[in-house]
Amino acid sequence: MNSPEWITILLGCIACILNGAGQPLFAFLFAKIVDAFKYCSNSERRHQVFISSIIFILLGVALLFLRLVQYTAFAISGAKLTQRIRSKAFACLLRQEVAYFDRPENSSGAICTRLSSDASAIQEMSGARLGNICEIGFGGEINFDQVKFIYPTRPTSVILNKFQLNIKPGQRVALVGTSGCGKSTIIQLLERFYDATSGQLFLDGIDIRQLNLQWVRSHIGLVSQEPILFDLTIAENIAYGLENVSMEDIINAARKANIHQFIEQLPQGYETKVGLKGSFLSSGEKQRIAIARVLIRRPKVLLLDEATNAMDSQNEQLVQEALEQAQTEDSSRTSLIIAHRLSTIRSCDLICVLDRGCIVESGTHTDLIQRRGAYYKMLAENNLQ
Repeated sequence: MNSPEWITILLGCIACILNGAGQPLFAFLFAKIVDAFKYCSNSERRHQVFISSIIFILLGVALLFLRLVQYTAFAISGAKLTQRIRSKAFACLLRQEVAYFDRPENSSGAICTRLSSDASAIQEMSGARLGNICEIGFGGEINFDQVKFIYPTRPTSVILNKFQLNIKPGQRVALVGTSGCGKSTIIQLLERFYDATSGQLFLDGIDIRQLNLQWVRSHIGLVSQEPILFDLTIAENIAYGLENVSMEDIINAARKANIHQFIEQLPQGYETKVGLKGSFLSSGEKQRIAIARVLIRRPKVLLLDEATNAMDSQNEQLVQEALEQAQTEDSSRTSLIIAHRLSTIRSCDLICVLDRGCIVESGTHTDLIQRRGAYYKMLAENNLQ
């Protein structure tokens, strides 16, 4: 029904593609400025920085114009689609028999509401938001902006209170704290099991509620404390949810997850059934298969929710090695880790200590040790245990 506006939509799509190319261009220009400092001559250095700065300004103006074209084009096409749907719906109503209007649910007020809201709801998927789909890629930046969360079943208990956290693409961030401080809730909000009560959660600068749910989850890999396996073969469990997966990809994922050697020793290899909920395997073996299932998807965001908790030392070491591989194989992959054992997060770029739904302390492992604050006390208790 939007075909009459195909030129407007095409113009908006072109603006989106050029807009999406802006971020890598900014990174390239910034690298050129940094590179200019290698010159010994002050005049040459000043000239290079001046040229790059001018290009920065011109690129910013161009992106501003493209963003305006993008939103205007899709807003126009969405508005015309809404008008067209509303007209057709009204024409259809006029053809109904008189008895149709005698029903309580078809009163004049109810019909006016439907004409207004139903057409507007369709515009939600075709208007300015369509531009968000066309922009290039997903960088993996996560931003919690003043997020407050209360579970619907516990309206008096505030889990997150004005939670603020910005995670850059490729960063490894760990969340630690006592039970009930809101760590797992943060994972659930990212997976959109729940939406924030107030505040906003952004992925690459876009409110997560404006993004398609399936698309969001396709970019996120979750390894939880208790992995879920299905009563299928090992190969089917690793490839679960994907189509046309080659055996080579399955084996590569299993190798990265430190489970290939174990599978090869089984009589039926990758065709071995794991049983209901993986009952034929140990907790460490199940966890490594779950990690392989995540790795084969090559997610941009990796979520680890106490993945090595309640394991013996041997299994924990194998799983921890697999998790390290999952985090480091792609330098652009963003990792968010919830850890019970603090020894597993020492290499993280940022460690955040949570208490009552807020970050009370953050920094690297070395920084937090030197402060001798909440993290230092938790580490001392951890070592005693």
